Amino acid sequence: MHRIFEFDDIIYAVLQHVKSSGTDLVNVAMTCSRLADSALNILWAEQSSLAPLIMCLPQDTWEVTENELGHIVHFSRDPTPIEWERLRKNASRVRRLVGPHGFTDVLKLPRGESFIPDLDVSGYVLQRLFAWSRPATLFPNLCELHFDAVFSLLECSSKYWLLRKFISLGLQALRFDVIDIPTHEAEQLLATLPAEAHGLRQLTVSADDGTMALTVPPSLGKLPKLIGLAIFGIDVCLTRQTIANIQQAWCLQSLKLKLCGTSCDAGGIPLELPSLKTLHLSDGSLPQCTHFLRQVTTPKLSHIDIRYRGSASPAEMTAFIESLSTSCQTGGYLERVHVIDESKIPDPLLIIPLSSEIFRPLFKFNRLSSVKFVGVGNFNLDDGFLYDVPDAWPSIRELKLTSWKRRAIDSVTFTAMMSLASRCRSLQTLHLTVDATQSTIIPRAPDGTEKLWPTQTALRNLHLGYSQVSEVARIPYFLAEVFPTLFDFKWYDYYCGHYDDPDIAMISALSALNDALQELWALRKSAGDHDLDERWEKDSDDSWT
Repeated sequence: MHRIFEFDDIIYAVLQHVKSSGTDLVNVAMTCSRLADSALNILWAEQSSLAPLIMCLPQDTWEVTENELGHIVHFSRDPTPIEWERLRKNASRVRRLVGPHGFTDVLKLPRGESFIPDLDVSGYVLQRLFAWSRPATLFPNLCELHFDAVFSLLECSSKYWLLRKFISLGLQALRFDVIDIPTHEAEQLLATLPAEAHGLRQLTVSADDGTMALTVPPSLGKLPKLIGLAIFGIDVCLTRQTIANIQQAWCLQSLKLKLCGTSCDAGGIPLELPSLKTLHLSDGSLPQCTHFLRQVTTPKLSHIDIRYRGSASPAEMTAFIESLSTSCQTGGYLERVHVIDESKIPDPLLIIPLSSEIFRPLFKFNRLSSVKFVGVGNFNLDDGFLYDVPDAWPSIRELKLTSWKRRAIDSVTFTAMMSLASRCRSLQTLHLTVDATQSTIIPRAPDGTEKLWPTQTALRNLHLGYSQVSEVARIPYFLAEVFPTLFDFKWYDYYCGHYDDPDIAMISALSALNDALQELWALRKSAGDHDLDERWEKDSDDSWT
């Protein structure tokens, strides 16, 4: 073998090119003894089940059966002590026991020419495995554990006992559910983490079945390396206590909370979260999210993601944005604001007019690169707002103001949209409903002659929502001339109304948009863009957000 493979760093760099395929890694390991150890380390580093480990035992010790839970590995006989030892080497290579999204090509048990998917192990197999060796001893290099994703088949009474056995000083990321664990035991477990898992950097605790809400213990402040905390099931009646305890974790950079309850506590003077960069709040109403923001100051916050349930009035949206402006006192850090109404069945008749003045306080955050308000109401913006965006957000890359419902009158014009999109030189994605029923007003040069907007080569995705369109606006011509790299041009291709009484205006608008797309396509092809068909087909992202 060449001398270059005497260096582990070079070997690992080479193996990065095949690490996504378990089969390829096995083939590499069988090629050369010098490569085998490194290849097997990568192969075993991340597992979503203990089934591959059990299948290292002699084949006559185990069998696979299928039931309503999937394909399960059982013992056909108990392994001998010597046979158990065959597991130890590979178990020591495991660094992450996580969910089912590990390798895209994990080596699985063959059956004929196919593979058995999603293998898991029975509770009895787990019982025998950990009777032979304690988890912390069997997996000495484990640094990440998503407990319930790997041990979902365990009986509730066994989960808490086994979870405690996995806690170790080497653990850096831990995720577990407390749905089946009594409240006092869950609190005891959290209280032991500073002593037994001192190196934790990421902690996720879930109690999101709706019957249990957690409080954050102050002991989390004794985890000096904790930078990410997610708790799915926080009682909003104890917001003040929760924030006070979270505040003890001075290095915390990412906080995700799923809110429970219907009311809020009294609050008080805001508490500072000095290192927080990312905040996610979900499942509560928008006023509950606003209440949380009013209780904190986040001088270094760069990303905020709010996913609330239940329609919010214009006054409630105004209060939320004002609270965000107050919480983020330093305007130079915030880069992303995402606010999404995730109500399962939004009221189709409810009108929530949202004027430009509601959103103007966001102009103080001059580093914003992504702004998304999705399904929050009916945008009643004015052209002046669009004209001010390029100056307020010079680095904007994504702007989505998305409504679930069509308005009778669209308040911003296609002319203003063209001005915004051409002046925002980094803008790649724009979702906006406009009025394109009138002639587009072309800018004029100093001598009074018409002069098109400057060419903008960043814009890739344009969604015109429920826009009303007329041929006189000349949409295809302007899009082709000003945005030569635009290849994703969409709109909502359905209309409201009864089958026997369709919305004629909406049908007309859809027809006009389709004609505009075909004309834009023709203009691109005439300009020599022959791979347009392929690019258009490959880009299929038409998500709400």
